[in-house]
Amino acid sequence: MPVRSEVYGPEYAEPFFENLAPEGAARQRIAEKFHLSEENAFSLLAKIGGDCAGAVALLPKGARQPRRGEIKEIRKRELSRMIDRLPENPLLTGLRSAPRLSLAGAQNKFAVIKDSEGRYFRSDDEHPTTHIIKIGNQRYPELLQNEFFCMRLAKAFFDDAVEVQLDAVNGRKFLEVQRFDRIEKNGRLERLHQEDFCQVLGLLSRMKYHADGGPGVRTIYRAIMEHSDRKAADAFKLVKMLVYNYLIGNTDAHAKNFSFLHTDRENSVILSPAYDLLAVDIYPEKTVSHAIAMPINGKGKYAAVRRKDWLQLFAQLGLNPESTLKAVVHAFDGICDKAQTLASQLRNDPLTASPIYSKIIDNMCRRSEVLFNA
Repeated sequence: MPVRSEVYGPEYAEPFFENLAPEGAARQRIAEKFHLSEENAFSLLAKIGGDCAGAVALLPKGARQPRRGEIKEIRKRELSRMIDRLPENPLLTGLRSAPRLSLAGAQNKFAVIKDSEGRYFRSDDEHPTTHIIKIGNQRYPELLQNEFFCMRLAKAFFDDAVEVQLDAVNGRKFLEVQRFDRIEKNGRLERLHQEDFCQVLGLLSRMKYHADGGPGVRTIYRAIMEHSDRKAADAFKLVKMLVYNYLIGNTDAHAKNFSFLHTDRENSVILSPAYDLLAVDIYPEKTVSHAIAMPINGKGKYAAVRRKDWLQLFAQLGLNPESTLKAVVHAFDGICDKAQTLASQLRNDPLTASPIYSKIIDNMCRRSEVLFNA
C-alpha cells in the first residue's frame, strides 16, 4: 500500500494490519484483558501496536511520535518474572506500564532492546526492539533446543539466517532471536519494513495454511518473481528453504514464515532471512499435526514425499528439474556431517545439551537419502 491521498479499502488494509496482531491463545487472552473482540485487529493494535513487525508503529489518534528518552533496564530478577508470567500475560500485557508491543504468531514470546554490552531494556513507543525472547512449551519437549539447533545449522547453508542464542536466567531457559527488521545506521536503530506473504497476497492470518485456502509453493514463487529485486537469487533461496524444511521436518512453514524485506528508502524488495525454523514432525501426531503447511507436488506429509515429487515441483515452477536438483544437492552437501558436528559441540555445554538433536539428525539423514540418492 504505497502512500497516497485516497483511502485504502478493507480488502487492502485489513489483511495488512490483521497480520500484525498476535494469533491463537495469545490473541484471545489479550482481547479478554482489554475487553475487546479478538476478531477486531484494529482495536487490538490500538492497544498494543506501538512496536510491530517491520517499520510500522501505531499510535493513538492525534498523538505524535514521542521523543526518545531513557529506557528501563531489565534486571535478571525481573526477566525471570517476565518469563514466569508470560503464558498468562502474552506480550507482557500484564505488566505495570506494559509495553505496546505486537508480535505475530501464537508462541509465547516478547521483545526487548539489547545493547552492545548484552543488557536488556524494556521496549516503549519511542525505541524499536532489537531481539525477541521465546520460552519453552511443556507440550513440546526441548522446543527451545530444537529451534536453536535448526537455526544454528541453517547458518551453514543460508548466510543471512537469523542469529539465535540459547540462554538462561535463574534456571529458566529462553531463546534470544535477533530481529532482522531492525538496522543500525549512524549509531541509531531504525526499523526496516517487512511484509509476510499473507500481507503480500492480501490474506488474513487464518489463511496462512494451504489447507485453509492459503497459498501454495507456486503462489509464493510467483510473488517472488513479480516483486523481488533479485529474482533469480531469491527464487533459488525459496527452493533451498523448502528443501531445508523438508530435511529438518518443519511442517509449519506457512505463508507467514516467509517474508519480503524492504531494504532501503528506494523500496528495494528481497526475500527475508530464514527464520522460525523448527523440526515439528519429530513430535507425535497426537501432539501436533504432521500435515505440511504447503504440500510438495500434492503430497501432504513429508513421509510421502519422494525425489520424483521434487522434480515435479521444480517443473511446476518453470525450472529445469534435473539442474535444479543438482544445484540443491550441491548446496546441501555434507548436511548430515555438519549436523553431527554441531550437535557434538552443543552437547559439550550443559546449557545447550539435548537428546533432541539425535532425533532431528536421524530424520534428516533418512530424508537426505530419499532426495539426494537416486
